[in-house]
Amino acid sequence: MTDLTFYDFVRGQLLRFALFVFFAGIAYRFFRVVFLGLPYDYAKPKGNPYYMAIKKIVIKPTMGWTFNEIFSRRAVNFIGGFLFHFGFLGLTFFVPAHAFLWKKITGLYVPAVPNIVSDMLAYAALGSLVALTVHRMLNPVLKLLTGKDEYLANFLIAMILFTGLLASKWAGGGLYVWILSTHMFLADILIIYIPFSRLSHFIYYFLSVGFMGWNAGKRGVSF
Repeated sequence: MTDLTFYDFVRGQLLRFALFVFFAGIAYRFFRVVFLGLPYDYAKPKGNPYYMAIKKIVIKPTMGWTFNEIFSRRAVNFIGGFLFHFGFLGLTFFVPAHAFLWKKITGLYVPAVPNIVSDMLAYAALGSLVALTVHRMLNPVLKLLTGKDEYLANFLIAMILFTGLLASKWAGGGLYVWILSTHMFLADILIIYIPFSRLSHFIYYFLSVGFMGWNAGKRGVSF
């Protein structure tokens, strides 16, 4: 397989297949959870469960951001997690090459950030991901909670970030197309892998957190 043939494959057929698997897998797992339903609760509501569900979803990400939590107890988790998610999501949508690709796929205009901002996002995401992975390996509690799935996902994402940085900084030469193709191939593999891994938590976050708020609101308690 030539370099251009591989490039066309990962950018075309494999990407379309990966997106199909992603959306089909996420939809299946999402509706499977929703249609499980809940047992009927005969207790009279003591509060507004729907208001509390929405409130929980909206403010939950910031509930732990206190000085004591950030700088005394879980600094690596909070700061590293914020930098990684902010950097990775920013790279996914707003890097010039990615913004162009999203416009081609969806037809919608996606604003692109300057290259220097792309570099800052990439270094922040890659550095924080390495720090979070090492922290998981050394922390006795997180080590017990971490399985092969997390390490595989972290490795895939790290290689995507690394090859993306390498492709953007490559001065030229015959390896450029292979580096870019490898970057896109790994991204396709990650897209396929997400519905079958814990990376799909960004979908179930709204269900689980919303249910916690709904349950608290029904009982008239705070969270």
